[in-house]
Parts: sequence; C-alpha cells; structure tokens
Amino acid sequence: MRKKFLFYLMFLVLFSVFIYSLIIGQKVNSSDARKYTREEVIAFVEKAVNYTKFNGKEKALKEFMDKNGKFIKGELYIYAYDFNGTVISHGGQSKLVGQNLIGMTDANGVQIIKELIRLAKQSSGWLEYLWPNPEHGNRIEPKAGYVMKVDDTWFLGSGIYEPVR
Repeated sequence: MRKKFLFYLMFLVLFSVFIYSLIIGQKVNSSDARKYTREEVIAFVEKAVNYTKFNGKEKALKEFMDKNGKFIKGELYIYAYDFNGTVISHGGQSKLVGQNLIGMTDANGVQIIKELIRLAKQSSGWLEYLWPNPEHGNRIEPKAGYVMKVDDTWFLGSGIYEPVR
C-alpha cells in the first residue's frame, strides 16, 4: 500500500512539473511572437542609441548581437550600418556583418539600404519595404524599418512586419 502511495505521489509530482514546463514554455514563446507597435520600435532604437552613447561603440555592437541581451526580442532586434552601406552589427542575421549591402533592392525596386542611409542622415525616419520573414519560412512580407543616426559615420535601426494594406 505504501509503495502504491509513493508511486502515485511521484507520478503526481512529475506530471505537475511537466504541466508547469508546458505553461512556462508557452509564455516564453508567446512573448517572443509578440507584435510590436511603431512607437515601441522608436523607443527600442532610441534605447539602443542611448546605450551606445553611454557604453561606447564596440561594446554596443557586441551587445546588439547577444541573443540573450537587451536588444533581441523576438522579431525585434537592432541592426547597425555605416554610411557606406556596410553592416557592422545585426541582431537578426550576424552572418551579414562585414557585408556591404548598398545595392540591395526589394521586389518593388526599393533601394533599401540607400533609403535607410538617406533617412538616417536626416536624423531618423521610417521606410516601408519588402523583406523575408523568418517566422513565416522567409516569405517576402511588408516591413517597416525605423533608423536613427548615432553620429556622422553610422546609424542604428529596427523594424516590424506589418499586415498588407
């Protein structure tokens, strides 16, 4: 009788741990899949610019690519380019670092990097373009990117996928 009781108790504990891990896993996954607003993107980029000014360029560029850091939140991450179009940090695709993407255009002919540079040189701004969405099998989807100049040599940005209008 005692063995049966211990068996059921152990089963109940293990089952509870399993259910708890499922619930926690869903909360983590749902926060990663959260959709952000344009206002939140602006605040996120401003936070990154302030972080850069306080901590310096090299530390900031590393932080922007830290998967467990402050600047990667699901689909929201920071990217950094110099004004020649070279990627100097990218929280979403670190393999792009060092590549010059000045000639990149989307399916509608938007010169994405040239336009982001133009906006950043003016201080900040939004650009709408088409971009592969890794959350949907790299399907090309509308994206809105926000950029902000750090200094006269480089800028930061982030963006969100938006529904088709």
